Amino acid sequence: MKLVEKIKSILLFDDKFEKEKNIEDIGDILECGCFDSAELIEGINLLLSHITLEKDNALKESILHTIHNGIVYQDIASEITLDLLLPYLSTFNEEHITYVLTSLGFSGKQKYVTILESYLNHSSEEIKETAKEAIIEIEYRSSKVENNNL
Repeated sequence: MKLVEKIKSILLFDDKFEKEKNIEDIGDILECGCFDSAELIEGINLLLSHITLEKDNALKESILHTIHNGIVYQDIASEITLDLLLPYLSTFNEEHITYVLTSLGFSGKQKYVTILESYLNHSSEEIKETAKEAIIEIEYRSSKVENNNL
């Protein structure tokens, strides 16, 4: 079964635990699998659009973890639609926010630096540290792109 079809079918599951387990399985596959780039991006974007509708925090975390695995192991952060998450940042708990901030950092997009800087004064040390690391990651990825263009 293709990745997008599999994700679509999982998102239709009524059983929350079965849905969570299958989403986590996708995350595990993303760690070592080889995927068609377009399909992978479409699948991750599908998960990104679904997370804003999800009410269950454990399921949100599983989805964010799966997205994170796609970003880290498949290096697609600059190609997915992370902007979908921005209006919902205030609705996420601390664990969710750390996943989102990390994802923004891996995107390498300067447009997220202002958002990340707003978290440098957060009450949570973990969120402050994650925001700082994400800014460093953007700077690193930006300099890498600039050096490749020379």
